[in-house]
Amino acid sequence: MRCDRGFKLASAALLFGFAALSGTAFGQLISPPKAPDPNEREVSLVRQDQSDCQNGNVSDRDPTLIGGTAYILRGSDGKTTVKIGITAKPNTTYHVFLKCVRILGDIKTWDEGEGEATFTFDTNEAGNVYAFDMYPEGAPPGNKYQSVQVKY
Repeated sequence: MRCDRGFKLASAALLFGFAALSGTAFGQLISPPKAPDPNEREVSLVRQDQSDCQNGNVSDRDPTLIGGTAYILRGSDGKTTVKIGITAKPNTTYHVFLKCVRILGDIKTWDEGEGEATFTFDTNEAGNVYAFDMYPEGAPPGNKYQSVQVKY
């Protein structure tokens, strides 16, 4: 009789587990992945002192050189928004540029070197291939960052 009770409890637990997994939440876990938004891009910011206006020779293949990420969204309103997060020199102000076009603004890093900021610019200022760069005032070599190319 004691064994029968344990079997019933185990069966009930197993049945409850299957019922829980067959609900809506489980179905959402295995749904097909969402198609990427054609207006979004994500590019790395790489420690590199210089490049051309579109950063044609910038690569993020060496992870030790990556100092941040830029998340870009082209809006239907003719504006592009870029959110940049960096880990760089602590307590430093970095000037962020839409490369060879204009300054977008500044990012100030905190005590641990992290910083972030969001900027907006007119989409038609950049074209379909462009880049960002950032550096502190009077940056010595090794303190400049270039983005990987943004391509639409």
